[in-house]
Amino acid sequence: VYAKLWGLGWRIVQRFPNSLFFWHLKMKKISIFFTNQLGEGTLECKGFGTFKCLGMAGLNYPQELMIDPNQPGVKTHQYFSNTYTCPQNNNPRNQCIMNYAVLIWGQQGVYIHEWPTEPTFSGDNNQGTHGCIHLRQGEAALVYNWIDTKTYVTITRPW
Repeated sequence: VYAKLWGLGWRIVQRFPNSLFFWHLKMKKISIFFTNQLGEGTLECKGFGTFKCLGMAGLNYPQELMIDPNQPGVKTHQYFSNTYTCPQNNNPRNQCIMNYAVLIWGQQGVYIHEWPTEPTFSGDNNQGTHGCIHLRQGEAALVYNWIDTKTYVTITRPW
């Protein structure tokens, strides 16, 4: 029965490729799993790879999000935070540089981006995040380049 339903669904997708009911079958997907109370976890790009990440423990992240990289300001190769400062940077305003930044939660200014320094993933948030999803240097570029079309994001958290 399932195979027959799947076959029917696939025919509908082929006949109505822009159907809202079947958009999720063609869309790229990212799953973020925070695995502990420290904000440590993994970011999985379905069919591409899984990467260690760090978010803000206790933040009430939405469970489902949509990234549209074609919207202005969603993908920024080098983003400078106007909200948070990083004293280790040698720029006049001490702006944090967030390389390979992808905006996922616009209302809160939350990005997936490269960690500004080498992460320890020890839960010590002295070098931590104010809500963004941090990836290791080099891995953020891979995720940034992989997100080239609308991408569905799910976030699972233990808090």
